[in-house]
Amino acid sequence: MRACRQGRVRDVLTERDQWQVRRGEPPPGEAATAEERRDPRRVVAQARTYLGNNRDRMAYPRYRREGLPTTSSLVESLVGEVSARVKSEQKHWNRPGGAESILQLRAAVLSQDDRLPRFFAQRPGSSFRKRGTLCHKSEDAPAQTVA
Repeated sequence: MRACRQGRVRDVLTERDQWQVRRGEPPPGEAATAEERRDPRRVVAQARTYLGNNRDRMAYPRYRREGLPTTSSLVESLVGEVSARVKSEQKHWNRPGGAESILQLRAAVLSQDDRLPRFFAQRPGSSFRKRGTLCHKSEDAPAQTVA
């Protein structure tokens, strides 16, 4: 992994290929037992497939130069923080959907599609929601707005 972090993914793939040639390919098909899944030939083949598929996304030296994160730890930490805040005592977020409704609303606001209008059209009613106005017309009087 050190070589990958140094930007030498191609070297790692070459080394994995050489190892695979010396040890042989894993048996064909899916591994049925835990022992078959732990077969070093299968593990190395899976690692090689992963590295080959993600080689272009493993430009770690460039990411570090640009100040970009190279791990998911920041996101994982944020998920834990949000989870702790949402699940703490006396945080009911106006039930029945709890925090799920808040998260859906936030996702709808951030999305650039029709999610926000769909959210408002499909959300459950709330006894605290302000109702729209009604217009009443009579033949003698102009329309009146009633709240």
